[in-house]
Amino acid sequence: MSLAVMVFITANISGGHLNPAVTLATMFTGHMKFTRGLAYMFLQLCGACFGILMAAGLVPGASVGMGNSGTGCFTTGQNVTLGMLFGWETVMTFVLVSVVYAVAIGEPSFGIMGPFAVGLALFAMVFAGSQFTGTAINPARALGPAIVFHCHWDKVWLYVIAEFVGGVAAGLMAGPLYGTHAPWLAKILPWVKPEQGGDDDTGLENQTSNVGETEMQAPLYAAKQGTGTKLTADGASTLV
Repeated sequence: MSLAVMVFITANISGGHLNPAVTLATMFTGHMKFTRGLAYMFLQLCGACFGILMAAGLVPGASVGMGNSGTGCFTTGQNVTLGMLFGWETVMTFVLVSVVYAVAIGEPSFGIMGPFAVGLALFAMVFAGSQFTGTAINPARALGPAIVFHCHWDKVWLYVIAEFVGGVAAGLMAGPLYGTHAPWLAKILPWVKPEQGGDDDTGLENQTSNVGETEMQAPLYAAKQGTGTKLTADGASTLV
């Protein structure tokens, strides 16, 4: 449930993304500005590296640049091919990001229960795929140990690609269900419905609708009006 805890900590600050695959998906569907999304992903990678640097200093025997035995490094299980790695990480990331869209972006939002659902999704994916790939399902989580410990660079690139593919696929599949703020996407993929409040003729960089802008910058896990509860500034739960 550590992911749920971290989402609760960061939801009211940055929206509780934490995962570049989530951020990239929201960039594609227009719920996050392109430039802001790039900044999010850079900072997510910085946070992952910082966390691994802490592990290098706190875990006995760990040190920067120690190689494939570094704490938190990801690699495949026995007899797992690169194709299997790509498939597992793509599918597991797809499930995780789909849950984010279902409980945090779509209508109705599940409000303060959203982080629990996302945490449970990660919990389920760990049970399903940890013996095969370690269940990274987060490009920053895969890259952090590789950068700090210099481990498994022969495979980490495939983790990252698979997770981005899974995240974007989940965003595109969520379009028919929850709508999108990216009119360009609706033109390319006819089954994706534009949400009310998005602009008709502009892309991710130039969306100027006040309603669309509010939606894009709102925390992912903020309850929408009339759909449940939300946390107030003093931490209390109130009906909205």
